Amino acid sequence: MPKKSQFSIEFAVLTAFMFLVFVAFIAVITSKVAESKENERLKIAEDIATLAKNEIELAKSSSDGYTRDFELPVKVQGNIYSIEIIDNRELAVTYMDKEHVIFLQDNVRGNLNPGTNTIRKETGIVFVNS
Repeated sequence: MPKKSQFSIEFAVLTAFMFLVFVAFIAVITSKVAESKENERLKIAEDIATLAKNEIELAKSSSDGYTRDFELPVKVQGNIYSIEIIDNRELAVTYMDKEHVIFLQDNVRGNLNPGTNTIRKETGIVFVNS
């Protein structure tokens, strides 16, 4: 009889151990998936900021009188985002819970919006939607 009870205890211990290994494996996979999604959101914010910065740099390198309309996406993957120029020096994009900031050169005035934006250069100053 002691053999059956020993087998039952060993089986219960082995089952509990395998369950713990399974739970740990699932926790690691979930953590990696969450980290990947977080990196994707940060990359999207960075891409939008880079797109806007490239337009500003193009205007900055052009001669006075330059005018151009350009588009920023209204939504990205069905989600809204915000974009703004802070103190005429920082371009900040916030997408979901991630923010990306790029520092701009001097002489940039105005603000950016999702959708259509107008950029122009007059007397060495770049104006965005103003």
